[in-house]
Amino acid sequence: MCMKFKDEVFLTALDDVELNFLMKLSLELMKTLPFIKFRVSTERLSIPMDSYNIHRKQYNSNVIMTYYSRLIKRRTLLVTQVDLYVPTLNFIFGQAESPGLLAIISLARLDPRFYGDDFNERFFMDRAVKEAVHEICHTYGLRHCSNPKCVMHFSNNILDTDFKSKLPCDSCMRRLEALLE
Repeated sequence: MCMKFKDEVFLTALDDVELNFLMKLSLELMKTLPFIKFRVSTERLSIPMDSYNIHRKQYNSNVIMTYYSRLIKRRTLLVTQVDLYVPTLNFIFGQAESPGLLAIISLARLDPRFYGDDFNERFFMDRAVKEAVHEICHTYGLRHCSNPKCVMHFSNNILDTDFKSKLPCDSCMRRLEALLE
């Protein structure tokens, strides 16, 4: 039986993200959202230098999103290792045009080593999948959900991300399916 995909999303590395990691992430995303085709772009993009804030030692996600929103013409998830922020928050795990074609996630705070813990690849990948699904769903127009188990619930911290599921709740999934029709 051939699966009919309703859309496709390109995973694109920003700077030093390994393409091997993006391949693994795309496979996990296809298991999570099997109606969307995930492709890994071999193109490696660079982070705009004016996005770096020397005082915060972080990168302003708004600057990156503005820069690439003019260039990206297909649904794309940018994946970066750098720590991101927006001016109103201390940090963000990701950001998306909602609705739109562009989203970004940062792996920096998803890595257990950021919090002084040992690296655990499965744990790290689960976090990356949750944040990727969250931001990709925003590109289709899904908003934040009040259900703390729903992937669309806003994560104030890594514990929120760890607690939630990789999937939208039933209500958000129905909305997503309707948006994809």
